Amino acid sequence: MEQRRFLRHFRPFYKAQHLTGIGADTPSDFSDASETWGVETRFKWDNRDSNTNPTQGSLSEFIVTVDPGSDSRASWWKWEASQSWYWSIGDWEEMAKEQVFAFNIYTADTPSWNDTSEIDGKKAFNRPPEFSSVRLGGLYRLRSFQTGRYADRSALSYSMEYRVIPEWQPLGGVPVFNWYDVPWWQWVLFADVGRVADDYNLKTLHQDMKWSAGAAMRFQVEGVVVRSEMAWGSEEGLFRVMINQPF
Repeated sequence: MEQRRFLRHFRPFYKAQHLTGIGADTPSDFSDASETWGVETRFKWDNRDSNTNPTQGSLSEFIVTVDPGSDSRASWWKWEASQSWYWSIGDWEEMAKEQVFAFNIYTADTPSWNDTSEIDGKKAFNRPPEFSSVRLGGLYRLRSFQTGRYADRSALSYSMEYRVIPEWQPLGGVPVFNWYDVPWWQWVLFADVGRVADDYNLKTLHQDMKWSAGAAMRFQVEGVVVRSEMAWGSEEGLFRVMINQPF
């Protein structure tokens, strides 16, 4: 049954990172602040038919993150937008009881990037530190790369998944699994492409995009989706185990 929900969340945040050792003081295009705090506002429009295993509908998210700055660091703000769609392809004779094609577009920008403020008598760009910037790589986008492998002012990425729930369900007789309620398991093929840039320009963001591709096995265990996946890409490959669908 299709659900329609509009959600709005306000979340204060505080992040800090202190680096030591070789390279810790290397100049970068980001703020050199070791901490950041502010408010994240998240808007979500959800009309998927399921939160854990959607087969139709869409999910729209828009996030605005603002750090008002202080006497020792410049203010900055960024926005992120994510749009996901889900299409049921039906069953596959005796092989699969469910097939779904899922597609996600993610894009983000830091509009304050080239603005400046005066901090301690010096001009400072209104940019976040790298650990709070727009980033790709990790659990959700460009999954063959380490978390935050690519960071810059803006980003664009596309993710596609083919999800199958097979008719064959042997987990009820497997040790450990038979201790829990595991109503389904899912086989997945996926591909991601994306890149970051120092300006929000769609032409630039579509050039020389990095890529990842891989396969995953997912289970719903006591209402929680557990996913294990292997991803390969243009630089490296990674195996991960985590919870929740990527989108």
